[in-house]
Amino acid sequence: MKRLLAALTVAVAAVVPGAAQTPAPAAGATDSLSVALGTVLGTSIAEIVDAFEGGGIAVDRGVVAESAVRVATGRPGAMDIDRARALVNDMLAQLKPIAGVDSFDTASQAAFLDEAAAREGAVRTPSGVVLEVITEGEGAMPGENDSVSLFYVGRLSDGTIFDATDDPVVFPLPDLVPGLREGLMLMRPGGKYRLTIPPELAYGEGGIPGAIPGRAALQFVVELLGVQKEK
Repeated sequence: MKRLLAALTVAVAAVVPGAAQTPAPAAGATDSLSVALGTVLGTSIAEIVDAFEGGGIAVDRGVVAESAVRVATGRPGAMDIDRARALVNDMLAQLKPIAGVDSFDTASQAAFLDEAAAREGAVRTPSGVVLEVITEGEGAMPGENDSVSLFYVGRLSDGTIFDATDDPVVFPLPDLVPGLREGLMLMRPGGKYRLTIPPELAYGEGGIPGAIPGRAALQFVVELLGVQKEK
């Protein structure tokens, strides 16, 4: 849902007059700007469709593209805009929760962690965090009060993606859950890693309602782009 809302925001900001005050493009830059704008809007539309399909709502991508082109080229839309907005809002309300269960059983999460630890080259720390090096980076590992720039995809034990980045994000390590913080402190910039953390070092018994079930072990594939040292 977070990615869907972000995609909607990007799409609106790109087409609403006055949303950004920028100078007119220089002569010869129009084609590049048109390609860039089409790429931004196309990517946003694709992310929105992905979110609907991920929430259990079937969408015909060809019809979506055809309808978008009609409106973008100044032709009458196939549906009144007020009706379209109402229908989209109704569908948003019907999206299935990201996580399909309220909580996981302890045995299944322990098995998930054991499976991760059994992979070749994986290391399990005394706290229970499992780290697997996909591609080793170089340089100094983050300190406990540093900030990190990274890409990541977060999954539950059933394969559900509960969060993912489209662009690099920066996190201060003290703001993260203990298992993720510990794992990141074992990574090197430029590397890619698989990190699996036990429930008690993530969101524990309660989880995050509607997003992460209680007692959920979490697995992240992380690309550590850089480290910003503590000031």
